[in-house]
Amino acid sequence: MKDYIERYIYAVTKRLPEKNREEVKEELKANIYDMLPEHPSEADIEKVLMNLGSPRKLAFNYQEKKNYVISPLYFNDYINVLKIVFIIVIAVMAVTGSIEAVINLEATNIFLQIFEVFFKVLSKVISGLFTAFAWVTLIFWIVDYSMTANCKDEWKMKDLPEIPKPTGTKISKGETIVGLILTVTFSALFIAVLMNYLEYIVISNDQGFYVTEIFNQSVAKQFVPYFIISAVFGVMVYILKLYVGEWKLNIAILHTAFELLSTSLALIFINNSRLILPAVFESIASYTDFTLDQVLSGFSKGVTIMSVIICVLLAIELSTTWYKTLKGIKQKA
Repeated sequence: MKDYIERYIYAVTKRLPEKNREEVKEELKANIYDMLPEHPSEADIEKVLMNLGSPRKLAFNYQEKKNYVISPLYFNDYINVLKIVFIIVIAVMAVTGSIEAVINLEATNIFLQIFEVFFKVLSKVISGLFTAFAWVTLIFWIVDYSMTANCKDEWKMKDLPEIPKPTGTKISKGETIVGLILTVTFSALFIAVLMNYLEYIVISNDQGFYVTEIFNQSVAKQFVPYFIISAVFGVMVYILKLYVGEWKLNIAILHTAFELLSTSLALIFINNSRLILPAVFESIASYTDFTLDQVLSGFSKGVTIMSVIICVLLAIELSTTWYKTLKGIKQKA
């Protein structure tokens, strides 16, 4: 039954600001044991806890400020629901926003198209978050107002929550959300470029801008299904990371699989010898002081350097991920 004391204290303190939890925990623990006999029975513990009242109301009494839209009685539940709703809204709005932006592209310049898709998706996500925030807040305000007015201090010992086990290394929600938005936005844009075979701008040294087609259409379009699969897989991994919130073994494996898949696909794509049309290299050579062989050699070296950088970044990313995961598992042991 001593477990009930710890669970009761946890049920109270989890509804309080983090800065006050430790102080309230010690104070409440001392008060409970002061009210118990030296060798308390199960009935003694239950009687003391029931006399103290429901954890929700006791947490409410510990609150210093009483001005609020959502009272402390329901604030913790409100925040938890808000987090879940925000995750769903970000994922849904990012996907639908990307699709709408790509279908309704207005800009003709590829660089302007990047900004157009990015800001359309960002504005849709922000708009969705504000709408979700307003509705969740309104619903909880109505529930809070109606329940508080007729609140009865009824609760049972079995309603006490289990004390959570020590958690592993946290996953940054901010980084994950940004990663989700960027993955959806740029994947959608890149796939649109490959499917629509848009023109690309090459800078000339003396005649301003020269517009030419860059990708071999028959080769580029072969990669589209694989990029779509990679993007969908990536979105699923990001949503799971947001939902779980910490580096666990299964999350680390999925994250590693996505990184390996997307990186391998990128390396195969940029190293495909038939990807870039020969006319592109000829155009660059004709508008610069370099020979065709120098242009081809420089491009080959550039691809090699880029491939090495991508592999190094992948190694750093995966090493960091598994360090955090194994560290979290060790902390739990």
